[in-house]
Amino acid sequence: MDRISNPEKFVPLERLQPRRSPEKKNYTEGLSKMMGRISERINKEVKEQYGLSDFLDKDGALDMDGYADGPYSAERVEKDKADVSAMEIDFSDANDARVRAFYGAKTPAEAVEKWKEEKKKNKNGQMEMAVTGLLYKILKDDFLVVRATAHDDYKGGVDNIILNKRTGEAICAFDEVHEGGKGERTDGKIAKIQKVAARGGANVSYGIKLEDGKLQRAEMKNVPVFYLALKSDELVGLLNGMDYNPDSPVTPKEHEIFSQLTASLRDQLVILTRQPAGKDLSPAIRNKLATFEGLLGEFEGRGV
Repeated sequence: MDRISNPEKFVPLERLQPRRSPEKKNYTEGLSKMMGRISERINKEVKEQYGLSDFLDKDGALDMDGYADGPYSAERVEKDKADVSAMEIDFSDANDARVRAFYGAKTPAEAVEKWKEEKKKNKNGQMEMAVTGLLYKILKDDFLVVRATAHDDYKGGVDNIILNKRTGEAICAFDEVHEGGKGERTDGKIAKIQKVAARGGANVSYGIKLEDGKLQRAEMKNVPVFYLALKSDELVGLLNGMDYNPDSPVTPKEHEIFSQLTASLRDQLVILTRQPAGKDLSPAIRNKLATFEGLLGEFEGRGV
C-alpha cells in the first residue's frame, strides 16, 4: 500500500521536525531590572539620609566592600570575600574542566560567574528576587528591606534582612525557599528555624543597625529567622501577577501572596514560642520574637 491509501503509515513532514518546547516567559530579566531599580532607590535614600555610599550592589544585596571602613578591617573583609569565592567554586564545581567546558569558561572564576547567572534563572533565584521586590513594595515606607550578603547567605542561610526605620530594630531575617510542587521542604525549614531560635537566633556578620538616628553597617546578633516559601504554581502566579516597577501600586496578586506569607509567619511564630520549647529560649531571642509579634499585626494589615 502507498502512504496515501494507508493513512496510518503516513507521517506529515512537520511531525518529522524536532519538537520545540514552548517559549518560557523571561521572568529573570524583569526581576533583575526590578532589583537594580530597588538598589538605586535605597542607595539614594541611604546616601541622602545617612551619608553611606555604595550601600547595596546591583542585585539589592548589602555590599561587603563598605564594611572595610567599619566595623571590620580591610583584611577581614578580603578574607571573607575569599571564603565566598572558595564556596562558590565548590558549589559550582568550577575546578572541574568538564564544568568549565559546559559553561564555555576558560577559568574557574569565569565559570563561577556563568553559574551565578544561571542561578538567577532557576526557581530559587527567581523566588529570592520576587519576594524581595514584594516585601520592598509593601513595606518600603516604614521598613528597610535588603538582601543579605553572599557570605551570610552561604554561611547562615539568611536571604533578607528587615530593619524598622522608626525604631531601629532589626526585625528579622528571612530564608526564602522555592518549595517545588508539593511543599516538600517545609518540615526541614521548620526544624531549621527552631534550631536557630534555640541557639539564640542568627548572627549576621554583614548586617545593619539604626542607632541614634544613624544607619550603620554592623554585626547583628540574636536575629530571629523565619522562612518564606512558595510552591511552583504560587511562584508562577506571583511572577505573572507582579508589576515589576517598584514604584507601582501593589497588585491584587501581590497582596494575595503577601497575605499568604504573613499567615505563614504567624504560624511559625506560634511554633517557636509555644510550650514547652518556647520556655527554653534565651531572653534575647524571646524579646526579639515579642517585638516581631507586635509588628506582625501591622504586616497583616497591609496584605488586604
